[in-house]
Amino acid sequence: MAKNNFTILETLRESQSTKVLKAFQPSLGRTVLLKTLHKHLVGDANLTRRFEREARACASIRSEHIVQVYDLADLDGAPAIVMEYVEGESLEEVIRKGKQSEEFARTVAAAVLKALSLAHRAGVIHRDIKPANILIDRQGVVKVADFGLASVAASPVLTAEGALVGTPAYMSPEQARGETLDGRTDLFSLGVTLLELVTGARLFTGESYAECLNKILSFNTDSLGRFSGQLSSSFLQFVRRLMMPNRENRLASAEEAHKELTGAPISSSGAPLLTSRRGRIRAVIGAAVVLVLAAVTYVVFQPKEVEHPDEERVSLKSPPAQQDPSRFDSVAQQTRTMPTSQGKETVDNQRERRREAVPAIVPREQREHPSKPEPSIAVADRGEGIDSGYIQISCTPWAKVSIGDQYLGTTPIAGSVKVKAGTHVITFNNPSFIPVVRSVTVERGTGTHVEANFLENAGYVIVVSNPWAEVYIDDQYRDTTPLAHPLVVTAGTRTVRLHNPSFEDIVTTVTVGVHDTVRLVQSFLKK
Repeated sequence: MAKNNFTILETLRESQSTKVLKAFQPSLGRTVLLKTLHKHLVGDANLTRRFEREARACASIRSEHIVQVYDLADLDGAPAIVMEYVEGESLEEVIRKGKQSEEFARTVAAAVLKALSLAHRAGVIHRDIKPANILIDRQGVVKVADFGLASVAASPVLTAEGALVGTPAYMSPEQARGETLDGRTDLFSLGVTLLELVTGARLFTGESYAECLNKILSFNTDSLGRFSGQLSSSFLQFVRRLMMPNRENRLASAEEAHKELTGAPISSSGAPLLTSRRGRIRAVIGAAVVLVLAAVTYVVFQPKEVEHPDEERVSLKSPPAQQDPSRFDSVAQQTRTMPTSQGKETVDNQRERRREAVPAIVPREQREHPSKPEPSIAVADRGEGIDSGYIQISCTPWAKVSIGDQYLGTTPIAGSVKVKAGTHVITFNNPSFIPVVRSVTVERGTGTHVEANFLENAGYVIVVSNPWAEVYIDDQYRDTTPLAHPLVVTAGTRTVRLHNPSFEDIVTTVTVGVHDTVRLVQSFLKK
């Protein structure tokens, strides 16, 4: 691994496992993007190997339409992927400005399909095609970013170590079922993205992770007929063929999809798809000028690489502002904490434990007595005092709440809680998450709203075991395999223990990013 000196310009984003930095590389005089592993995770050999495999997988493919990986470097003792820095905006940002034209979407699709074709031929599946991972640079060139979820076909160990499986709102049905994937999963995700780009509608939204997956698994292309007034019949048919629920009925490859969309194979040169009639007229005039300048430039400079003449470009002119489409909230269902079992269990006992672990957005006692919510408890005396104020408490999905050392009850807590004026520490406890603590100052005679949302910093774990196992995460019982739904956890490094009384326990760790999903596959060994 090369050692490089970089001048860090700014931190762009940070997850539980990685940090993305904008940096300057003095040795080559260029601005780059650094994706680096957090130092406290460097000791995790499995995670470090997966991180380095990600870099090698991305570096193995080169395209004008793929964010280029330059190198794998050492940044102050932590591995860092050195990548091309793209000046521009993501398709997610474009969508926020409003719906785009079908012609715009066709241009984007053609570029993405070129990128996917090259990646798939190299054995790399993206697995997380979505608006946030499609960039448009200042020249209008479309680029696919973040192959960090890529599955290299030659590396089956990725799944066993807990490979990320993508963003639920854009998953293919086979991805939602946890099946072995091929390039056709990226075509389905692209279809979902294109529909959102043109119509502003997200197909697979839901109030829970399970609801989102159910929509994906029950999806039928007949439902796309409602967009017939917004899309041409040819483009709607193209999207349908990208999104056939059974992948055997989908367009077979990115190359085939590109040919159906443009009428030309990927290797053919052609004029870029422009976004306006005026652009097409200008292109006719400009083409001759460009060709002459290109010829002169080639003779003078003799470049080693020539830009692709059929490179897809789009106009970044903003359309009239529209209301943002509703954003996906990947909310997984919760499970109740269970005591650790001892010895073998009967089938009836296992069934009872499954009933106890039924997914719940609200705790079990409130599900059983929905008409009797817990009353709020005043921390201050109930008398009318001049030194009191009020706190209104809310939490997503639910929590047992304490103010100081006094327990209030389980949310939802009706009305406001009367407290003494001053500073109070409020603790929200949900057995599926790390506690949330809020400090709030209440002034006399005023009300304050205090909110906690465990899902802001949540990720998801799918556990597959052979044979069955009780799943404990950070020593809390969560469910018994086979799981009916992913387990939601606080993002970060979590300890997973699988227990089956006939075998030695399996104990391992997984690192879960915010809103990411980790799939863990384990098999027990005889004692």
